[in-house]
Amino acid sequence: MSIEIRAARPDEMDDYQRLASYVFGNPDSIAASDDPQLVQPEWTTCAFVDGRLATTMGVFPFHMRLNGATVSAAGVTAVGTYPEFRRRGLLRRVIMQGFAEQREREQSLAILWASYGAIYQRFGYGLASTWVQYSFDPRDVALREPYEGAGSVSLVRGEEALTTIKRVYIEHVRPRNLMLHRADVMWQRGIMRIDDKKRRHIAIYRDEGGEVRGYMVYGLKEEHRDGVSGPDQVMDVRDFVALDLDAYRALWGYIRSHDLVLRVTIDPAEDDPAPALLLEPRALHRKLGDANWMRVVDVERALPQRPYGERGSLTIAVRDELCEWNDGTFQLESDGETTEVTRTDREPELTMPVSALARLLAGHASATELQRAGLIETSDDAVRRLADRMFATEYRPYSPDGY
Repeated sequence: MSIEIRAARPDEMDDYQRLASYVFGNPDSIAASDDPQLVQPEWTTCAFVDGRLATTMGVFPFHMRLNGATVSAAGVTAVGTYPEFRRRGLLRRVIMQGFAEQREREQSLAILWASYGAIYQRFGYGLASTWVQYSFDPRDVALREPYEGAGSVSLVRGEEALTTIKRVYIEHVRPRNLMLHRADVMWQRGIMRIDDKKRRHIAIYRDEGGEVRGYMVYGLKEEHRDGVSGPDQVMDVRDFVALDLDAYRALWGYIRSHDLVLRVTIDPAEDDPAPALLLEPRALHRKLGDANWMRVVDVERALPQRPYGERGSLTIAVRDELCEWNDGTFQLESDGETTEVTRTDREPELTMPVSALARLLAGHASATELQRAGLIETSDDAVRRLADRMFATEYRPYSPDGY
């Protein structure tokens, strides 16, 4: 049996698509050449057994916000193996080669949506953000304080509308944490994608001076209920962006103005303000789960890339059994905006596995929370509290885009 680990060739991308479709239970009727959202051949790492494609992994070359700074990240996708090739270590070999390739491309972080989190924890990924969903009847979610602003929300169409909301999105994500810089294909094949059951609509909010300060992208469809009359539509809000509280309240009122909608679904950020603004927050039927998982591919490159919440110095020992270049002790010196990281022989003040470092770096969990879970070791409470302040983020980590 011969095993080859390499990128797929262009003529092998339909096989790549079929394997991914099989693993994730998706229809395989669309050829790779017909789907421009598919990763490029040179962004794949695959295992071939006796010439047959057995395991796949793709990577999107993302730019991502990390506490308000731009970082390069590998958006990992389509990771899977045909059943007859499992339990042979193929996935491990593919992922290990992928880490080396990502490091060479200076992608210091890897992020993904996990179909099964246990798989990725074995490879040093840590949970980096929380999935939140609201599912509510719009009649039940009145604001605690009625809003009568001077701005207005209107339904808009066309390419000009898309250009407008792109500008608002760019301003919105600038200070945020884990949100992606969206390429045109992400708008066209993701946010604005239309299927047979629903079409996308765009509503924008203009303030009193006519400036666009918020928008929402959503779909509407009927959801027939046998023997039941009355509202039967579902509103699926795909993108909800507000640059200020007036825009947020006005867009919320716009949602509530849809009299034929019975149910609204939104997947907001963990720190979304709706629970604090509503008369009855329980009406949101808020659900939580895991969202993005993140892996620190290159500790020395990743740590200096984000701003920190406070000036300080920390000596951090990172344990990484898979990436030997990460395994060691690092001195982090930061004035908040500028940070230097160097290897050191000093006694560590904090010791953690690379998966815990991902959670800390993303701002998903504090050093105190990770210590309580047994994921960080430190004997100095002052150091732990300093780490809490330094790794704090302005916004909770949130990345709504699927890939």
